[in-house]
Amino acid sequence: MTITSLNRVPTPVSLPASRTLLATATAGAAAATSTVSPAAPGPSAVVTLSGATSAPAPAVYSIPPVKSVPVWQDASVAIKTASGRALTLTLQDDSSFKVNAEGDAPLSDAENAAIAKLSVAFKGALDGMASAPPHLDLGSLAQLDTTVLSSIHVSAHAAGSDQPIQTIDFSADATSRAVKIDGSAGQIGVSVDLSSPAITGSKAQQATAMANYLKQVDQAAARGHADPALVALFKDAFTQINAPAGVDAAATTRSTSWLTDTDHALMSGLADFSASFTQTARAANPYRADEHDAFSFQVLQSTQVSGRSASERDISQTSSSQLRASFHSALSADARLNLTEDPKSQNYYYTQIDDSAQSNVSIGYRKGLFVQALSSRTASQSTEQSKYIMGKKVEDLTVPLKKSQQSDLLPVLTQMERHPPRTKTERDERARTLAGIHDSLGLQTDPVALG
Repeated sequence: MTITSLNRVPTPVSLPASRTLLATATAGAAAATSTVSPAAPGPSAVVTLSGATSAPAPAVYSIPPVKSVPVWQDASVAIKTASGRALTLTLQDDSSFKVNAEGDAPLSDAENAAIAKLSVAFKGALDGMASAPPHLDLGSLAQLDTTVLSSIHVSAHAAGSDQPIQTIDFSADATSRAVKIDGSAGQIGVSVDLSSPAITGSKAQQATAMANYLKQVDQAAARGHADPALVALFKDAFTQINAPAGVDAAATTRSTSWLTDTDHALMSGLADFSASFTQTARAANPYRADEHDAFSFQVLQSTQVSGRSASERDISQTSSSQLRASFHSALSADARLNLTEDPKSQNYYYTQIDDSAQSNVSIGYRKGLFVQALSSRTASQSTEQSKYIMGKKVEDLTVPLKKSQQSDLLPVLTQMERHPPRTKTERDERARTLAGIHDSLGLQTDPVALG
């Protein structure tokens, strides 16, 4: 299946798919029109069978692709349709796409359109990663329409060793999303569990939680002297993979779950996830090969909902983070750091960081009434700084810092439960109170912020 930009696209022709399919679809044009639903703009697909003896399809006018050195090799998308078909979308050297399909049945119009739309999203993601500086554009891939395509698996390898991003591995279905990126600067990994949509909160709650997590990433990056470009890529991946589910939301919804608005106010609002990025370690001091500039950060969230019934339920949500970093710095702000094998250049600080943080919320109901609503947050930092003068260690100082914070939310929640709002003013006041509680429970990596 060949994908090129079109000026005019004829009506799709449905043909057997037991052989390689050739297709033409709009790619990268914002005003592209879907052949499936004229009301929903999107790429169009035209499918014909190579070597068919039937009357030729109407002419397709296209702009030939500009030949250039391939940026990616082995770039493909393994696709499973909702009907059970297996397909492979492969990027060609001329930047067009080829689709191989298994089975004898023809693809439906909806499948043709979905594949064309996927090719545009795939090409956009590859172009973004190959740009200077590289950026991630995984949003369209993440918002998979699993009513048509049940799952996708994207993989690509850079054609040249000078590309900042060398490999990408992305997968998505109705219950999960995951991406792994490897490049010269380091590695990024983000995975999200979408199998329990009942734990997700409102858009406002999700936006607040996301902003707080990104703030913790920025704090860790500044403290550990992380590579800004790698941090930016990680934040893109973390935000896009955690984006609220679109048409791929599973059947279970909040309205059919045990969880109430009060429960959601005590939780982050995001689906459970695990995310990390690790900077490629660099031996920055030739005089001491065991010293490295390095950075590694991990953050995750897990949720458990248990109980015999809604009136006897228990909820626990835990978020945690881990930072490990090491770096060299000059002895003063106006000094220049230029470490060589000459002992005279060996005037510097070598800092090693080992931090961790955790937040937990525990909620319990018995006979439909609150019996527990506890929040706890802990942040711990360890900073070891060694001072060298003329290559000799003259000072070694370790500074530990740890703070904890606990809150018993049962009294205020019990009071709200006993006096339900009856007027709009009271309902608005209750909503503001719950929003305030929600905003105060997020993960905090800075011990000083916990008081």
